[in-house]
Amino acid sequence: MLLKNSWMVLALAVLVQVVTAQVPDLPTITTSAGPEPTDPPEAPPETPTAAPTPTFTPVSNQRSISYQYVENQLPTTPQTHEVIMVTGSSVLLISQLSNSVLLKASVDANGVVKDVGAFQIGSPNSRLHGLVNSQVYPGQVWVTLQEDNYLIRIDPNVDDILAPPAIIQIIKIREDLDGCMEDDGTGGCKGPHYLGEYGDELWSTLQDSSHVLRINHKDPSIYTVYKALPRPIFIAKHPVNGMFYTGQDNSASVMKIDPVTGNTSQIAIPGSAGPTPVGMVSGPNGIWFTLLGNNTSGTGTFGHIAADDTIQYHKLTSAWGKDAALLHLAMDPNINESHTIWFLTSSIIYAKALDSVIKVVFDPTYETIVKEEVTALPTQECKAHRIWVTNSTVFASELTSAKVFAWTAVKQ
Repeated sequence: MLLKNSWMVLALAVLVQVVTAQVPDLPTITTSAGPEPTDPPEAPPETPTAAPTPTFTPVSNQRSISYQYVENQLPTTPQTHEVIMVTGSSVLLISQLSNSVLLKASVDANGVVKDVGAFQIGSPNSRLHGLVNSQVYPGQVWVTLQEDNYLIRIDPNVDDILAPPAIIQIIKIREDLDGCMEDDGTGGCKGPHYLGEYGDELWSTLQDSSHVLRINHKDPSIYTVYKALPRPIFIAKHPVNGMFYTGQDNSASVMKIDPVTGNTSQIAIPGSAGPTPVGMVSGPNGIWFTLLGNNTSGTGTFGHIAADDTIQYHKLTSAWGKDAALLHLAMDPNINESHTIWFLTSSIIYAKALDSVIKVVFDPTYETIVKEEVTALPTQECKAHRIWVTNSTVFASELTSAKVFAWTAVKQ
């Protein structure tokens, strides 16, 4: 057994030698890469920077003017129309046409009504309408009774809100005045809407019969009647050429009256500008008037009549101004410095129109609008009607809601 194992060991040794002898020497590759790279020295650890101690630093505190507003509720009636502030007082007069009531309202510096007196003049159907401060009789006011055909001068008695106004003078407009009747005996002068006082004369738009009446309030036997197109609403005297102009809302036309010769002429309003001239006042360099639009849209457009009767139309461009139904307007009391005109927009014929006040600022030449600022009235679909501007407050009457809106700049 031992011998057999010895032969197996010897045979294995011989086999190993044979296999080893058959494997050639393998070549070797030597690589020379230069010296061994060394790691860069570690940077010293950063020392954390301490946060600065917080302090307050004054910066600009400039801000624009702030405003506040209030809606003053008045005695309820279907139609609240004109609003004025009696010269030299803090008392508003407001006409309510539907029941022929005159309101006296005392207001504070923020336009808040503190007390109200209500007085019916004539009958409930007399239709109290127009209101204008007298310059010939300071502190007194002219009013119109549209149904009764009266021009009336009153002392509003502003010292006692609850005391009735005093009637000082009544001018009855006869329907058969020369120039009122047609050749066939029909017609007649009817319906004084607005009136303006110019020295010894009153100029009144007779809305219901489409006439303009010029009458001497010191001697009412002296008068002139001018036939207009339907329907004259407001009238104003041009500050440069001395002519009188009235917008006729149902005719898309402005009538010009020469007070010296008595001649009249019509100035057509192009359809591209828009229909329904309503508000009209004297202002910088001429007559300014609004275009209301129709029952489907406003216009966002108002016009300026120069001394040569050329009209420049201005179109608002702000989102809420570009299609605004512009009903009335008023010059800023400080217009020579502010170059500002205030506009009232209304839903009176277009129910979807915005009821708002728009402040429009011009450049000093009144050629270019530089700013528009729209303030919506809180009560919409109120058929906003008239606007009155004082040094501090903008007032607007709301026809169907029996309110007066007051918008006041807050002193900084």
